[in-house]
Amino acid sequence: MKLRRIVIMLDGSDADSLLLRQGLQLCKAYGARLDALFVRRNLTSGGDFLGDSFSTYGMEAVLQVLAEAAAEASIRARAAFDGAIDAATGSNIGKFIEHIGLPEEALAEEARLCDLIVMAKPKGRAAAHQLQSISMVAGLSGRPVLLLPPEQEAAADFRRVVIGWDGSLEAMRAIVGAMPLLEAADSISILRAGGDAGDADRLAAIARYLDLHGVTASTHSIGLEGRSVAKALIEAAGEADLLVMGGFGAPLLVRAIGRDETTALIEGTSFALLLAH
Repeated sequence: MKLRRIVIMLDGSDADSLLLRQGLQLCKAYGARLDALFVRRNLTSGGDFLGDSFSTYGMEAVLQVLAEAAAEASIRARAAFDGAIDAATGSNIGKFIEHIGLPEEALAEEARLCDLIVMAKPKGRAAAHQLQSISMVAGLSGRPVLLLPPEQEAAADFRRVVIGWDGSLEAMRAIVGAMPLLEAADSISILRAGGDAGDADRLAAIARYLDLHGVTASTHSIGLEGRSVAKALIEAAGEADLLVMGGFGAPLLVRAIGRDETTALIEGTSFALLLAH
């Protein structure tokens, strides 16, 4: 499998320009086309999360403020995309797509029709909102999502890759989605944290599967020793460039309060993550 279309999710924030530069590096490295997607709620689609807590007048006022903020964010996202086009060379730039409506519609129409979705790794005060967006994108698109740290200018050099393997459907989807990146890596380690006596056979099986694709990986079973699975993986990953894993498999309530392993891994790592749901 090759990467042919990469979709960058823009939100109109200051992070868009760097994310586009990182995405362009990926597209050049893997011969893919970059398209940017911005989802803009309109007045009609904005009321779905307000419920019955507002009077008719109050709801209209709130929706108007939201619509104005979305329009301003759209202008900033488009400006970032145009700036990336002006600075880019080659034919890797695709198009800027503004979807006016619900995120579910945008993800069904655009994000499902790509090989990889790229988003900024959450940081700072907006992290909780960003995590919700990542969870929605991963769940509704069915595509692998690559989270790139805002502290790093380079994005394409994933030489040291760690796979967090637990045998889940999500983890397998992540591995398949990451295959082009795995094929280009220098070092790949498959880690299983907090397993049982059958770990060696399971790890050997996934290593054999990767070997069929020309990908050589070492396998390691990690004891928890009082740590959470996330903590054990973070410490074992060391100075990896990329962590590949399944994501958001915990119950919704656990995820809503940020106590799930996926959130802990996203927040506790400084390198890129590729996850699938």
